[in-house]
Amino acid sequence: MADAWRQQGGVGSGDLDVLVGAVEELRAEQAERGGFRTRQIGRLVAEQTRQEMGLAETEAARSWSAFYSSASGVLHGSGSGADEARRQFDDVTAAMEQLFLGLPERADRLRQLSRLEVPGQQDADEVARFTDPRAGVYFFSTAVSGQWLGLLPLYRLLPEERRWPASPYLRRLLAQEPERVCAWVEEHLDAIRAQGPGALSQAVAVVCEAGMAACTLLTRIVRAQPDRFVLLRVAYWAVEIPVAERTGLWVAVLERVLRAREFTAHESWESGLLLRSLVGSAHPGGRLRTGQDRLSVIIRFALAGVLADHLGDEDSRFQAEFVNDLGEVTLADPPHAIVVTLMRAVLDLALIEARLGVPVAQRLRGVHSKLPATEHRARLVAVHLAESWSLDGDHLHAAAQWWQAAIDAAREMGGGKWPSADLADFLALLDARCPQQLRARLEAALADGLGVPPVAEEIRAWADAFPGPVPRRWRIVRGLSPVLPEAVCAPWQPVLALLEEKYGSPGERPEPVVKITDWVESYAGLSLEAFAARAQADGAAAAVSELAAAPVPRDDDDGDGGDGARAGLLGELVARDLDIWAADPAAVAAAARPALQTAYFNALHHAAASGCFSPGQVGPLAEAAFAVRPQEAGAREAERLQLVISNLLHRTWNSGASLGAAEADAVAWLRALITGWSTPRLDTSSPLGVATAAPGGSALLSLAAWGMQHAVRTGEGLPGQLTTVLEELLGAEPDDQALAVIGFGLAQLHQCDPVWVTDHADALLSLDAVWRPARSWLAHGGNDPALLAQLDRVGLWQALCAPLGEGALDRVFLALLNEAEPLGPAGVFLAGLAGCAGGVEAVSMMLSRLATYTTRHAGAGSEVAERAAVIWRAALDARLPAAALQGVGHFAFADSLDQDIWLELTAASIAQQSGLEDADHVAERAARTPHSPAAQLIAAAALDHGPVDGHRRTETIRHAASLFAHVPATDTPEREALRRALINAGAIEDAYGN
Repeated sequence: MADAWRQQGGVGSGDLDVLVGAVEELRAEQAERGGFRTRQIGRLVAEQTRQEMGLAETEAARSWSAFYSSASGVLHGSGSGADEARRQFDDVTAAMEQLFLGLPERADRLRQLSRLEVPGQQDADEVARFTDPRAGVYFFSTAVSGQWLGLLPLYRLLPEERRWPASPYLRRLLAQEPERVCAWVEEHLDAIRAQGPGALSQAVAVVCEAGMAACTLLTRIVRAQPDRFVLLRVAYWAVEIPVAERTGLWVAVLERVLRAREFTAHESWESGLLLRSLVGSAHPGGRLRTGQDRLSVIIRFALAGVLADHLGDEDSRFQAEFVNDLGEVTLADPPHAIVVTLMRAVLDLALIEARLGVPVAQRLRGVHSKLPATEHRARLVAVHLAESWSLDGDHLHAAAQWWQAAIDAAREMGGGKWPSADLADFLALLDARCPQQLRARLEAALADGLGVPPVAEEIRAWADAFPGPVPRRWRIVRGLSPVLPEAVCAPWQPVLALLEEKYGSPGERPEPVVKITDWVESYAGLSLEAFAARAQADGAAAAVSELAAAPVPRDDDDGDGGDGARAGLLGELVARDLDIWAADPAAVAAAARPALQTAYFNALHHAAASGCFSPGQVGPLAEAAFAVRPQEAGAREAERLQLVISNLLHRTWNSGASLGAAEADAVAWLRALITGWSTPRLDTSSPLGVATAAPGGSALLSLAAWGMQHAVRTGEGLPGQLTTVLEELLGAEPDDQALAVIGFGLAQLHQCDPVWVTDHADALLSLDAVWRPARSWLAHGGNDPALLAQLDRVGLWQALCAPLGEGALDRVFLALLNEAEPLGPAGVFLAGLAGCAGGVEAVSMMLSRLATYTTRHAGAGSEVAERAAVIWRAALDARLPAAALQGVGHFAFADSLDQDIWLELTAASIAQQSGLEDADHVAERAARTPHSPAAQLIAAAALDHGPVDGHRRTETIRHAASLFAHVPATDTPEREALRRALINAGAIEDAYGN
């Protein structure tokens, strides 16, 4: 049926995926004999240990299907003697002990097994029957005998995709018998690979600790081209091998890794690390390898061979030509392109050998023998010769060899798609240093390399078709012409003259094919320093007038005439020197057009928001901005300026300043913006954010700020100019954006005019829809316990359960902290909230956020902590659903909460809900008072119900073990609970250590 639904497509993909997954699991179970029994046992194991069975436990569980088959055969009359029956009974009893007997009851036997120095097959069979994953982890972390490797079944020792319980044991054995462990891994390599790439990666990680003893095995592994994570482990192995132990086989492993495209494409830094290791191993300590020690020769040819392999890829060849100067590349900071890093490695080794006196022909032998005669080989030779001239040029014999190699390289100079700076440097060196007796040979070689110049008809045809692509050789000759001898350039003069006419003179060194610059910092070529100096000398108005007229290249104007670049520059100018730019805002605004006015006043607004201006300074800035308000509506730039002006007005009134005579006009202007903006809508995804980014929404905020300042100043409540607008918006068809803005300021409106808010309570305080102002206030507004108390209680509970309700939860717990109890008794309120759909999660989150608030306000005295403890206690007394208390685990961070109170309340909490948040920190705090029975119970609960794995699990065990180590060795229920919890967590040695 699932297959039919999949073909018909009549069921939702999400539901179908779940069904198909279940069907596939069932098919796999039915395909395996005894699969149903194995699944049953797996469920039992998960319930007991909170862990899934791994490969070894699953194999051990399969023995139960054999028990059922044997028992069924006996019941149906098959022949079975007393000895066979006794054996079956013993096997079943042993398996039942493993499955049903708790780990604390088996801990003594586990410790005995792990300490056996000469185990037998019967002992190995017992270990093989482990169905508890914790038992296997403990056993392999402590087993001492090397004989287990030959006694245990393979499945008990194999790595899995995501875990390997036996790895600690194999690591210990590896330290004593590295060859034996490597041989074992090599013998079972196919079985390890069958478990997945993660299993192979773990196996490689272990054998890599064997050093050079693992080299043969790793060679076999890298030949099979494993995934890059395996290769990454091999790479780190190679780097860690001491230089004195490195051999040709070590080089072969690295060569395989560096040939793997998946590795070099993703691990550029590690690739550079390997290449540094190879170069550094050729002649360690600056001492030349001689005689029978041929490792330097092996490395030289290996590097050249890997480079040749990568240059076989078209993309790699392209990346190589993109680099303008190989001299700027370093292995310490390798580029992403491996082919360029390889070229630098070859050059570095050749330069080291030049310093050690190796003849030029010998140090370039690998390059000449491995790389074909292409432009890339020619470039490598040329760059090396340029780098080694200072070493070879002063010695007669070496210089003669150098010049022979240089003339041979000159004969190959015409290849490639683009000229490069490093080739130009080589040619400049040749022209400057060439002995007179060799100049004719050099010029002839260069002429051969560049090829035959085009004839007049070819040149004329290209000129007639201009613009068009420049032929490759023309481009090479033009780029190198400043450093070519005159005799070589002479036949190319017609081409060079034509190209100079079309493109101008070439640079002294070729430019990179691709240049990356930061447009933001360049401001399309406009000089920040020049305009800053102009403002200093002649004032801000003169500077902005010059900026408005400054030309911007067409390539950089982004279709806005360059105003984007000018605006960015102006914002930076204002931020640099506020005193100059805020001195006469009216003059600056008059000298700027709207785009620059927007940037200017926006920069001033940001400065005001950062506290750079006093209230007395903000008013004149807002007044100057208001004076240039755009009259036309709808233009994008006009809307931007309107928004900036409205924001400045808001900032002015919020600071208590006034606009003076312009205030009435500003209020009227804001009202007009609001009227033109508001429209019925209920589908805005983030209404408050969208509204405040629009001129009309910002205007509503600004008008509310003016009205509230007026109410505070006069004491007469909200002014009519504001309430009229608010009442129109409340009475019209709902506009979720306008109502979100009203809700944002609802607490302040209530504080300025509680009578008006009460008179409009139906529209303001209803919670029946997400667009209601009260919902916006709960999410984003200020605190007002009295206003919160006026809300419908059931509606409030439901709003607290809604998604993204963190802001509302904060407002509520702040009200609960109030001793006046505006929401009534905390326990009653929390019980009501927990009774709603999603309320349990909401209570837990509220308690967690209350704990965070208590932690942050520790310096304000103990009042917050005392009230938080009252709320926590009320939650306990209310007997809430257990999951509602999970969040109280976060109180472990609240140091302002008395330790005895924390112990009492946490112990009471785990009695109702064992699994608290932040179990690792709960255990850490409990460990402060190890003599407390409550602390011991808390640590036990953190172990039993905290994270199952990962760092937090490790930390929980560490803190609980530390606590247990300091508990007096008395026979108490609390100590025994902690001891058993440690055993169940796998920390058996810690449990036996006290």
